[in-house]
Amino acid sequence: MFPKLGAALRCRRGATAVVFAVAGTVLIGMAGLATEGSALFLAERDTQDGADAAAMAAASAYQFRGRSAALHAAVEVAGRNGFDQAMVTVKNPPDAGGLAGAANAFEVLIEKRFHFTLSRIFTGDRTAAVTGRAVAVLQSTTPACILTLAGSLTIRNSSAFQAPGCAVGSNAPGVSVVIPESNSSVVARAVMSLGTCNGCTNSRWDFAEGYQEHAPPLTNPYAALDAKSYVTATGAACLNTTALAAKGPIAPTGANKAYCASVTVSNTSAVTFTPGTYVFQNASLTIGSISSFACEGCTFIFRGTNPGNLSITNTSTANITAPQSNSDDADYNGIMFYRAPGGAAGSSGAPNLNLQSVSTFNLAGGIYFPDSYVRIGNVSSSSSAECLSLVAGTIEIGSLSRFSFDVAGCPTYGTAVASARIARLVE
Repeated sequence: MFPKLGAALRCRRGATAVVFAVAGTVLIGMAGLATEGSALFLAERDTQDGADAAAMAAASAYQFRGRSAALHAAVEVAGRNGFDQAMVTVKNPPDAGGLAGAANAFEVLIEKRFHFTLSRIFTGDRTAAVTGRAVAVLQSTTPACILTLAGSLTIRNSSAFQAPGCAVGSNAPGVSVVIPESNSSVVARAVMSLGTCNGCTNSRWDFAEGYQEHAPPLTNPYAALDAKSYVTATGAACLNTTALAAKGPIAPTGANKAYCASVTVSNTSAVTFTPGTYVFQNASLTIGSISSFACEGCTFIFRGTNPGNLSITNTSTANITAPQSNSDDADYNGIMFYRAPGGAAGSSGAPNLNLQSVSTFNLAGGIYFPDSYVRIGNVSSSSSAECLSLVAGTIEIGSLSRFSFDVAGCPTYGTAVASARIARLVE
């Protein structure tokens, strides 16, 4: 009897060992699922956070330093968060999602492998792909009606400077905005300066959204024109090759012809130009000492190796609007005055664009004088067109009474507008 009992016990010990072996394996696998499942979740969260940070870095760098720097910034930030370059893909524009094809959007994809150890018993997999995807975009926020690119924006001696619906600002370093106490009142939606603002702390000024120094640069909506090529007018394409003094209107040139000598329109009662494109090649246009001047649907272009200047002064009324659709060249849609880069930059005493001593100035459209000096002063009132988008190298504004800056109506004229931008994570 006892020998049989011992055999039975030995048989049970073997079965128990098998049970413990199987149960132990299951317990280890379950522990692996618990611990490695948590680790996998954290890895996925870490990868997504890395993609979010890299996409935001790209969009933020884009507004300061351009596309190439933005792509590099995304990879660099991902690397600082522990993802090597082989794991990171940056796309601009994105090729998927709601912002596919958007030039101001950056898509970041990060993929790494997660290695299973204990939970392989159940999953059967040695590794799993962990991915993160994020899209950040530079979105326009506050529109800007006045922007300087290289020099200061100065507002002085005005009884009423009015820009309640738009920001004014400067992309220039140093003291980039100057608003001395000589003004009676200054109203703007906001002031944004890459450098500092001298006078923005004055409690008498009304800035609905405040002022910001050392701000990100505002967008330049006309920057593409800086590198625009054109055919130099020669021979018969050069109109009025001798200096022209005109009392009446001159004819539009179209995009491929030009006035190659300076033109003066003065000493008459009223002048109306025909809608169209007026090109001045190394030549200036001076309009003054007349009762009224009008040109609706007109673009004035100053170009050449030494672009000329535009002066409109001593005029009772000036009515000028840009064409929503420029029939000669769509690149100038919504542009009223444009002076190509190059030539003398001008000064307060010799500005490249001089709008002075006009009782009623009805302007609607874009003004782009990128490396030029613009001076506007002694202007009494403006129209209700609500579209004057001014971008220039340096701008001096003074002695305004009821002249108002606004860009709310610019869609009517097809006029692009500068704006502040902020990077936002959208996908």
